[in-house]
Amino acid sequence: MASEVRTDGGADAPPKDAYSTTTSGELIDTYAGPNGGYYRRQFERMSRLGLAGLALNWAAALGGPVWAASRHLWGLFWYVAVADIVGLIVLGRGLWGHAPKGVAAADADGIPLVISGVVLLTAIRVVTGVVATWVYQQRFALWRSDRSLPTGISQKGGLAGVVLMLAIYPLTVYRFSASEVPQLLEKFPTTRAIKLETARVMDNIVDWMIINLEAFFDAITIGIRTVLNFLELIFVTTPWPVTFLVIVLLAWRASGPKAALFSGVSLLYVGLFGFWEKAMSTFSLVGAAVFICILLGAPLGICCAKNKRLYTIARPILDVMQTVPSFVYLIPAVAFFSVGKTPGILATLVFAMPPLIRLTALGIMQVPNSVREAAIAFGASPRQLLFKVELPLAIPSIMTGINQSTMMSLSMVVVAALIGAGGLGYDVLFALQHVEAGNGVLAGAAIALLAMVLDRIVQGARAAVQSGE
Repeated sequence: MASEVRTDGGADAPPKDAYSTTTSGELIDTYAGPNGGYYRRQFERMSRLGLAGLALNWAAALGGPVWAASRHLWGLFWYVAVADIVGLIVLGRGLWGHAPKGVAAADADGIPLVISGVVLLTAIRVVTGVVATWVYQQRFALWRSDRSLPTGISQKGGLAGVVLMLAIYPLTVYRFSASEVPQLLEKFPTTRAIKLETARVMDNIVDWMIINLEAFFDAITIGIRTVLNFLELIFVTTPWPVTFLVIVLLAWRASGPKAALFSGVSLLYVGLFGFWEKAMSTFSLVGAAVFICILLGAPLGICCAKNKRLYTIARPILDVMQTVPSFVYLIPAVAFFSVGKTPGILATLVFAMPPLIRLTALGIMQVPNSVREAAIAFGASPRQLLFKVELPLAIPSIMTGINQSTMMSLSMVVVAALIGAGGLGYDVLFALQHVEAGNGVLAGAAIALLAMVLDRIVQGARAAVQSGE
């Protein structure tokens, strides 16, 4: 016991630790609140003996999740709650699983399950009581460095734990234990009419937009086709030796001779297996998508960095754009723009633009305030502050966003091929439809090599920007 430890400095006295001092004892009392003396003794014992000093905490063993919730140990609460539910399900199966509905007596087959459930619940609570004080000690160590953490016993926390148990335990145990359950618990209470009516309303909205916004969609199509035709003129129409040489030299200038050698070998692979024209078409598609991403995404990122309210609104929209499956983007793209390369680029835009917006905003927001204040002190206008201070410092982050958008655009080439975008994605799609494994692997490898070449070039450009070259 802690009260039996000698403190006169004798030879047989154990060394003092952090929990035997008056200051640490007062901290434990402050943190633990009621029963602070008990936790002071337990913490001192564990500090001397390590895990061998663990003792059964009867309050935690009997209270289980409620004790953990009242002591602000919500992680322990969920662990114990899940373990309790498993034990109760085993017990419930023994009581009701082999009997008609409503019979609460265990038959001969259910007795082993009842015994197993009781043993399991007892073991869970014993383990909880043993580890609870150790978990509480770890929480106390965090509190000593962060005094904003809650302390003492929380009646609201305990009440919240009870409410959660009452909401989760009965229904879960009943659902997995009873031989028959009401239909209400098996299926969500809804009707097919809700889905059909909502879909009909959305179809009507789309039809109205197609009829009344035709000029708007035609203007978007013309703009995208202009950019795409220009890039195809560069990549597809230009003689292949010229394109080959320019890409290799660009890789050399951006990332050095190793990147140039890798780019050359990759382009040779693309050409030797007959993918050159389709690879250049893919380059054009990706280039158009990335160009429009930069044209729209960079200004949006700047606006989000300057306006926190706008960023708060844009953040969930960006989350949806990044998490919705890419095939979903094809539905509105085809509805408004039919099939072809234009809807493929638009679907790619929705998927690839969020990283550029986020990283542009992040780069500007991470500019130190001291730098901004110094520029303002020297008379910089808001425009000068943006273009001469914030954007130059945010360029590395913006370049990372461009790199991410480029890679994500390339990852969409197969999906875009579903609606007639063509390029290397069409070869992969054709091989998939006709179960041609060899052709599919060759086309997929070509896409991967193009992605690596673009990555080397963009990464090299980013490194050059960071080094100030």
